[in-house]
Amino acid sequence: MRRDRLIILLLAAGLSAHAESYSQILRALDKSALMQSLRENERAATLQSRAAQAETLPRLDLDFSAARLKEIPVMYLHFPALPTPTDALPMGSDTPFNGSLRLSYPLFTGYALSAKIKESELGEAIARLKRLDAKRNLYLQTARLYGAVIAEKAAVKAQKAALKAIKAAYKKAKGLYETGLIPPSELYNIEAQTYRFEADLAETKSQKESLLNRLSALLGRPVEKIDPLPKNQTPLSLKKLLRDALRNREDLAALRKELALSQSGVTLAKSRLYPTVILAAALARQGDSPALDGDGYTNADRSYVGASVSWNLFHGGSDRYTIEAARAQALSRQWLVNDYENRIKAEVKNAYLRLKTLQKRVTSAQKERVAREAYWRLTKGRFENRLASADELSRATADLAAARAKESALESEIFTQRQTLLLTAGLKTFSDQPDTLKP
Repeated sequence: MRRDRLIILLLAAGLSAHAESYSQILRALDKSALMQSLRENERAATLQSRAAQAETLPRLDLDFSAARLKEIPVMYLHFPALPTPTDALPMGSDTPFNGSLRLSYPLFTGYALSAKIKESELGEAIARLKRLDAKRNLYLQTARLYGAVIAEKAAVKAQKAALKAIKAAYKKAKGLYETGLIPPSELYNIEAQTYRFEADLAETKSQKESLLNRLSALLGRPVEKIDPLPKNQTPLSLKKLLRDALRNREDLAALRKELALSQSGVTLAKSRLYPTVILAAALARQGDSPALDGDGYTNADRSYVGASVSWNLFHGGSDRYTIEAARAQALSRQWLVNDYENRIKAEVKNAYLRLKTLQKRVTSAQKERVAREAYWRLTKGRFENRLASADELSRATADLAAARAKESALESEIFTQRQTLLLTAGLKTFSDQPDTLKP
């Protein structure tokens, strides 16, 4: 039994330490709490759209009422030949009961119902687009965190190599010091640098864990390790990115739907200028008991078929102001869409320029790293032959670690900028790339 438990624990430990790829993390975002909330919001909009469509169907209502009157209804007859009216004659019961089954249908509402249906459909589309835009922003946050974690991992690797090198130098210096070939100050200098490298390494590890914690918060579950950066092979076209952004970008599409919603508001406002026609038919009865079999005075059956027309002829000019306000709101939305399109164009162009700049900078960083490696090897050999001081060696080691970390940081920044550029063009463009959602 203990052996089985041990095997289970070992398997759990192995699974928890399994590194996750970029595409796996992106797919896991669909199960995050924010995405679940947005799905429910979209579902609510869908149900509201169906409710609006149901208003165009006939309505069936069942009514039943009962009352206890203070006095029995009576009437008085007046005859020209008599100076006074007759005595009170009962006209009904003091306990009236009424019941009806009424079927009604809005024959014409001045296009109000059709405008409300269109508004509900647009609301459903807007909710879906907002969910996709939130997903796009989540992907953007994830890409930045993923790239930052990779950069910190590379910095940890470079600092570990530097620490290993400085410890080897310290061991060599200690031997030289014990034979009296170098003064104690050089040995203490290398020892101090060793402690500084250890502190820097601890800080970098802490930053990496902090970034992993933020990534875990996005997913709603722990993320302990991640795979290296995916290879970015596909070249990007600025012209295509601009076209995709203006065509497919989710927040821009949602804004266009809101513009259509404002235009539908104009139609809804104009509906107040038209009459409303309602057709109705009812099976109705009344009586002095719940049986609705009459009260002995009037007929029990009150069934009817009819129509009603209502039309507001004047209301202080409020209808005209409401229509003008709706038109102004629609025009405001149109200008907002135009402005947003221009901002998206600038955003895509700037992201593209930033990516090209980073690609040039990483080439420079690679050359710098090669030069630092050569200089470190030279300084290490000179130190071993007592031609360089411990301070020179420690500076060369630190410079090499910084050059390696800089190169890795630029590579991760290129990855992040590429993902940012793709997401700026919309989810469809992003998903079509082989280095994103593809397994």
